[in-house]
Amino acid sequence: MQKLAEEEYYSSIPGMAGHLQQKRLISRLCRWLSVFWDLFFIRWANIRNEWYFHVILGPIFPLALLIFMRMMKAIPDPETAFYVAAGNAILMLIMGPMQSLSNDLAIARQRNDLEYFAVLPFSRLQLVLAFCAVSSFITIPTKLLTVTIAALWLGFPLSPNPLVLVVMLVAGFSMAGVGVFIGVHAKNIHHANIMNMMVMMSVMFMSPVIIPRENLPLILQWTSRFLPPSYAADGFRAALAGNYGWESWFNIGMLLFFALVLLTFATRKIDWR
Repeated sequence: MQKLAEEEYYSSIPGMAGHLQQKRLISRLCRWLSVFWDLFFIRWANIRNEWYFHVILGPIFPLALLIFMRMMKAIPDPETAFYVAAGNAILMLIMGPMQSLSNDLAIARQRNDLEYFAVLPFSRLQLVLAFCAVSSFITIPTKLLTVTIAALWLGFPLSPNPLVLVVMLVAGFSMAGVGVFIGVHAKNIHHANIMNMMVMMSVMFMSPVIIPRENLPLILQWTSRFLPPSYAADGFRAALAGNYGWESWFNIGMLLFFALVLLTFATRKIDWR
């Protein structure tokens, strides 16, 4: 009561109302970030039981695909090798957090944990962002390692700039909303994995991640513009080549747009019960 009375008193003083409003906003933001950090730390604590899975198995699929394509003579020159290696790595970075999030929510739904989460003092958005942030942070080093190994093996140059980390981080969030949708609608984790595989195969062949855009059918050249991996792959290649131009920022902006739209839909329009 005393604090409320003090706020009413100060708000009556000219020029103090705006200051109090700014102070309230900063206080809310600090509380929001504090809760987010707690959720992030809780999820990160679980990584100690599975870190070897991400570090050891993370590069296997991208490198295996490169080896297969090299054996089939589908990578004739370093330019093609750069295109395929960068697109392959960024695709796995997008799919990794999406799959991890969908599996976590599918298990939570199966155990009725989502009803328990509903009574705790945090929002759905904080939960999703914390889980997705941990998945992205643990995936980014393995994908950078994959690109580095591919560059040394296939002989293409790298001139990365700080935008590499920015693109990789926003790429990890770009399809998090899809992971939420799968997780809360899957009957169990096996169903979630099947749906994840369907999504991964669709975006792999419907966006210019591994296959150049000009080699795609005309209809896919247009539909690829509505898929986040298209902008993630273009932005990642530009950043690895040392490009700071408007194209890199455009791709980052599009990834943020997809992340905002899909996360808003997933956290506000989907019934988690």
